Amino acid sequence: MWRWIKNFWQDFSRYFSSDPLVRISFSPIGTTRKSTSNNPKEQLARIGESEAEKFLRDNNYVILQRNIILSNGEVDIIAKDKNVLVFIEVKTRRSENYGKPYEAVTPAKQKRLHKLAVQFMNLLKLRNINYRIDIISIILPQNSEPQITHIKDIK
Repeated sequence: MWRWIKNFWQDFSRYFSSDPLVRISFSPIGTTRKSTSNNPKEQLARIGESEAEKFLRDNNYVILQRNIILSNGEVDIIAKDKNVLVFIEVKTRRSENYGKPYEAVTPAKQKRLHKLAVQFMNLLKLRNINYRIDIISIILPQNSEPQITHIKDIK
């Protein structure tokens, strides 16, 4: 209940904000994906993104956009951390049998994420904005709490 109230007030206050980073959440940019797929991998990804969003909100991030599709790819979550615009890649797995989820973010994927961030900021004509790329790695074992690792500012 308290989480819902906190989230409601965060969203309500964003609407009236004079901060250009916060107003991003009300900008119709690209398209968003609302997956209703029965594919287990896609369902796991959506669950992971929801867990990541809860984690970020609990750590005082303001969620601005989710699942933004641009011409070069998709950004899972765009958030604000103090005065920094954060582009977040979420990787979710059920176990570590095939390695840690964050290991799937290769140097090529990291480069693509930086290009997406620049493309997004150019679309909104955001100038002189500090930004960074983060990875949230989640392991969702059956019948257990998620294990979340947040890696900030990948290069």
